[in-house]
Amino acid sequence: MEPLEKLRKSFEALMKGEPATIDINTGDEIGKLAQSFNLMAKELMEQKQKLQESEERYRSLVEDINEWVFELDERLVFTYSSPKVSNVLSYYPGEIIGVPVLDLLYDDKSKERLSKILDSGESTFSNVELYFRRKDGNYAILEISGRLIYKDGHLAGIRAVGREITSRKKAEEKLAYMAAIVEHSIDAIISLDMDMRIVSWNRGAEKMFGYSESEIVGKSVLSLLPVDLWDSYRESFKKAIIEGHSEDIDSVRITKNGRTIFVDQTLAPIYVDGNIVGLVAIMRDVTKRKMAEDELKKAYEKLEEKNRELIISQKELEYLANIVENSNDAIYSVNLEGIITSWNKTAEKLFGWKKEEIIGRHADSILPKEMSKETSFVIQQIKKGVENISFETRRVNRRGEVLYVDVTVSPIMDESGILSGFSVIARDITSRIRAEEEMLKKLLKYDVERGRVYLSEDVGLAIDVVQDLMNYGYRGVIISRNSDINIPADLYWLSEREGYQTVQPDVSKIESLIVGLPGWNYAIVLDLDYLIIKNGFDKTYELVQKLRDVFHLLRKGVLILVVDTNILSNKEITLLRKECSPIRAKHQKMPYEIYEVLRYVYIQNRIGEKPSLKEISQRFNITRNTCKKRVKYLEDLGLLKITKAGRSKLLEVTEKGKEYFAAVDAEMTFDEVSTDLDIIHKKV
Repeated sequence: MEPLEKLRKSFEALMKGEPATIDINTGDEIGKLAQSFNLMAKELMEQKQKLQESEERYRSLVEDINEWVFELDERLVFTYSSPKVSNVLSYYPGEIIGVPVLDLLYDDKSKERLSKILDSGESTFSNVELYFRRKDGNYAILEISGRLIYKDGHLAGIRAVGREITSRKKAEEKLAYMAAIVEHSIDAIISLDMDMRIVSWNRGAEKMFGYSESEIVGKSVLSLLPVDLWDSYRESFKKAIIEGHSEDIDSVRITKNGRTIFVDQTLAPIYVDGNIVGLVAIMRDVTKRKMAEDELKKAYEKLEEKNRELIISQKELEYLANIVENSNDAIYSVNLEGIITSWNKTAEKLFGWKKEEIIGRHADSILPKEMSKETSFVIQQIKKGVENISFETRRVNRRGEVLYVDVTVSPIMDESGILSGFSVIARDITSRIRAEEEMLKKLLKYDVERGRVYLSEDVGLAIDVVQDLMNYGYRGVIISRNSDINIPADLYWLSEREGYQTVQPDVSKIESLIVGLPGWNYAIVLDLDYLIIKNGFDKTYELVQKLRDVFHLLRKGVLILVVDTNILSNKEITLLRKECSPIRAKHQKMPYEIYEVLRYVYIQNRIGEKPSLKEISQRFNITRNTCKKRVKYLEDLGLLKITKAGRSKLLEVTEKGKEYFAAVDAEMTFDEVSTDLDIIHKKV
């Protein structure tokens, strides 16, 4: 091979990093060139060897240190990762090469911090906390330091080192949390050195004793104690050091303003590197508890005395309880929240609820729906100091049947004399009320009865029915736009404008007005014409159905609906007539004006009165001769007789006249009849 060819091939081998030498000994210039080449090749190979050894040392250093070393390119994509990434993030280095670093950052704050590094213009950064996402989805906190690499003024990459500080950060957070607990604890937490000097002082101690931290730190803890307790505290301090703890003790402390307080104290040692360097004292103010204990002792002594008194009166209470439990009246009690708290046997029989079923339920459970405000009203009254409230009302038994009852409500006081509820004594008067209704039914000149809804095309007839009912205790209510009504009834004017005794022609408001009327003895006229015009027939018809149910189930009174059939279709008239009853006058066998005289005398006789001829004349606004003729007519029929009392002639219904009315059921007792007469007397 020619010398020049050898030189070329050796040069190519050297360029590939392979060892190369030229063996040419010509002694001329080519030989000298070959010697120079061999010398240069030797130096290059030695430098390469040194570079490889240096690189190995660097790589070994990078891979062996505890920190994670990584490099990013200009796109912030991983181009290198040391093996420590597996310890930090559980990834193998090859798994994150080519992955954008933003994909591994755990939260937005870390991304913001990285962005600040890039925008800062600084070439180096240090101790930047970034949260990285581990392979298992959790996070690791790394403290990152490194350098930004620029080329031609543009970012070419980042070389950085990351140290995991997750455990340290969590420990710091835990310590900060514990420090916050100590600092904000309501207990006084103070640390003492081995000479009993105060080293630390939390806010709880400031509030308890009144000293600020600057005032008390460095002073002896004995300054917080009365002098006579110094020796015992020194003993407790020594015991805590020797035994490693001190049991809780109740003791006395002195505040800055000289006030004496009672504390519950615990002493515990503080260890550093296994050695006791001081104690921590935790004190809780138990002054109120101590005072309460003293009061409790006094109260206990009084309780013992009261107990002896209770034992003496126990038999009496049991006797009274037995009377209540076996009373002929239903007796139950209600607290100020309206909850039933007691229930006797008669209440079980009357209402159908067992004691264990009803106690704990609201008292409204036994009230008809339209009377749901009764309980709250009674509570308001007894809170005002009203005692022994008596009234006639209604209740609902378990089967949903309405019962008429006479109730007496009395306040209940607790042992301190404070109002705690009320008791209710309820007597069933359903039979009496039924008998009274039966009597009124026979006395009325129209065939109407409580709990029914009637339909009339004649407003005059409706008003006459109401007037007749009012004569026997019903309360009249007229809801209309007719201004020609002159009977002493409550008039509600139908109007879209608000005003005194007005009601808007809204079916819901009409329903609320009627259903909300207190009590149930009402004779009501409701003019449907204006309601139909304003609401349409369908809504008005729905109102009629609801009112029919209310009056039928709750027997609220008598409702008369007045309508002009000229504004309705035949179908609508038929629907209304199906929901209502017609008004029929009773057919008398005698002229009505004479029947009225007989009826008036009968009612007066029932309450123990005998009207005179003069009273009859004035009552019916007739002349004396006309009065005599009507009385003579009844006397001839054997229904009436005249007795003299001095110069007056008094009228009395005969037995035949009484049979004519058949006002009282044969099964009613004498007491019930007497009570019935009293009721009639009041109403008349």
